[in-house]
Amino acid sequence: MDTLFFIVSKIAWFFLMPGTWLVLLPVLAFILKHTGKKKSSAVLWSVEILLVLGIGFYPVGEWLVIPLEKHYSELPDAGRTPDGIIVLGGAWQKQPSEYWGQLEMNGAAERDIYMAMLAREYPQARLVFTGGNNRVSGEGLAEADIAQEFYQRLGVQPGRMVFESKSRNTYENGLFSQRLVQPQASEEWWLITSAYHMPRARGVFCKLGWNVVPYPVDHFYWGGRLTPHWAFAYHLSDLEHALHEWVGLLVYRVTGKTMSLFPESDCS
Repeated sequence: MDTLFFIVSKIAWFFLMPGTWLVLLPVLAFILKHTGKKKSSAVLWSVEILLVLGIGFYPVGEWLVIPLEKHYSELPDAGRTPDGIIVLGGAWQKQPSEYWGQLEMNGAAERDIYMAMLAREYPQARLVFTGGNNRVSGEGLAEADIAQEFYQRLGVQPGRMVFESKSRNTYENGLFSQRLVQPQASEEWWLITSAYHMPRARGVFCKLGWNVVPYPVDHFYWGGRLTPHWAFAYHLSDLEHALHEWVGLLVYRVTGKTMSLFPESDCS
């Protein structure tokens, strides 16, 4: 069932991506025009132009990401000491790493940067990296394979850090990590992931009965004025990131993978 959910989610997101429709609309308009439906073709061209202008001028993605990032805007209080720290995958570029034979990261690199710093600050804490291979084919390296080399080269002792390499999505990150480390109710675990992703990630852990403490990093919104300005590629990328997260948040709630959209400190 989890495999079916994984495959369906990949297909569904392809058809929900704004970029997909920016390509499909002109194709459909062309077909309609050459089948005699000129009015319908003109409507689609109008929608296409409005989408390009709207996305190009307005930072809709940043508007959408603000409520996601601000819900968990604070780090754990100074003086608290974690029993364990979990970092979610998502920062490692598997194909470039495999091709070039070296460690390649993307814009979510802060996840592993902060994990490395916290590992030094809290030498007694247990450490978990969770991230597998999210290709439908399952071929190639898992993120955990790449991350393991990264942390070992930073001096993290192999026996101290657990690398979970089977998960393909956020739900499996939580489920498989819990099975590996079997956390106790009395333990305090910190969860590191991108700030916009934290509501869904923490929702999964809460649903599993694992009340982790949020440690959000990798913020999109930086407090500037979100006024209209032309930056089509940048705005489209931000929009797809934010929309993907909102869709994921809603789907996880509807399918019972989380208990609420924005869990409070007690997981309610």
